Amino acid sequence: MFLSFQVNSQVYDRPNFSFSSHETIELESIEITDSVTRVYMSILSRKLGGSFCIDKNTYIRNPMGTEEYKLIESMGVPDCPDSYKFNIIGKKLNFVLVFPPLSKDLKYIDINEDCSNACLTIRYILLDQNINQMINQGFDLYERRKMEESLAVFEDLMGSYNDNFSPVFGTVYLYMISINYELGRSKEIQRLYDALQQSSIINKEEILE
Repeated sequence: MFLSFQVNSQVYDRPNFSFSSHETIELESIEITDSVTRVYMSILSRKLGGSFCIDKNTYIRNPMGTEEYKLIESMGVPDCPDSYKFNIIGKKLNFVLVFPPLSKDLKYIDINEDCSNACLTIRYILLDQNINQMINQGFDLYERRKMEESLAVFEDLMGSYNDNFSPVFGTVYLYMISINYELGRSKEIQRLYDALQQSSIINKEEILE
């Protein structure tokens, strides 16, 4: 007799977020199953002798509610006060944080490390694969200097998905402003600036600085 088990999972590749306390931290993917949530991450060393660890008092929080999901275990990175020592500049440490399964209706999450020094914080992580794919496509085109194509992706994104709330869309506004600056479109820059200023996007004041 053969038994088969189907595991329901949702994977978010390269999820976007609005803020990170650590400049070189990367969210590679988030996998949510019926039993656990796995957050695949990496951090790059930019100085010799740096160190990194994860405090056991780390949790996922719903930024628009009260739910919290405490860290179950970390893999590939020491638990504080033990730490991983970077002995090479440019070395990347890959690791996984494991939490309980998240509620299926969450669209944004924060990851917070409750510690006393250099605590990890990542705010407004977007849990929407379609939007993340479009944002990443626009970013990739921008990095390849394909400005018109990048702008077209961002304009389609804002027309279809902008919730007028998430700081992730504030970042998209900034990219659109930058692209229009590169293309010499001053009227469009002013229109986008005014739209961002009049929006309800969280921390738009910081974005506009």
